Amino acid sequence: MNWSARRINAAAAINRARRYLEIGVRAGETFRDVGIEFKDGVDPDFAFDPEPCSSDRIRLFSQPSDEFWGSGHPTTYDLIFIDGLHTFEQTVRDLISSLRFSHPRTIWLIDDTLPCDVISAIPDQERSFHERKRLGLPGLPWHGDVFKVVPAIHDFLPVLRYATIVGSGNAQTLAWYAPRPNFKPHLNDWEAISRLTYFDIEPKLWLFNAMDEDAALATLRAELGEGDAAACSASG
Repeated sequence: MNWSARRINAAAAINRARRYLEIGVRAGETFRDVGIEFKDGVDPDFAFDPEPCSSDRIRLFSQPSDEFWGSGHPTTYDLIFIDGLHTFEQTVRDLISSLRFSHPRTIWLIDDTLPCDVISAIPDQERSFHERKRLGLPGLPWHGDVFKVVPAIHDFLPVLRYATIVGSGNAQTLAWYAPRPNFKPHLNDWEAISRLTYFDIEPKLWLFNAMDEDAALATLRAELGEGDAAACSASG
């Protein structure tokens, strides 16, 4: 089981999630290991045939997420995993679109929210891989500029609290509904956020509320308690 599925299952235990949505399923490594009763997956280019995998509890939609949000397919979700195009614009659009299909105990997990180096932060995958090969750097890590979503949440979605998981697998950000006392935007400018670069991360690292996996899940548990998300989603 990869770190995404591990974290999703741990979060699902906190809010007793019954309905799950994954944006960016691709080969399905995470999707198939998520132990939630009803699962929806969206991807414009599945790396497997989704038809045999579908059932009354599993729905797979071969379409871009923008089309999915505007279709009649979405329902109310208890847990939403966003792992799409690795760009700030698409990720923040998916997050905002998903708010319509959430409830007060919905939990989000957003992938790739801290790049490992300046090359992995290039939003164009082909260019990122080319530069890594040209410079003789090992591996093919690629995060894009999704990291900008966290400052955007901080400044423009004060109804959400969040914690960025670091130190055990890929950096990912958990988010959930909770008030943020003494809220004050930092940049307060969408354009300024969109122009952030990898080199802006370190001086603004406090914005990410980074912590290890256990601490992030403990924070989530303390905020949400052990209530029943199923009751919320059933009424949504």
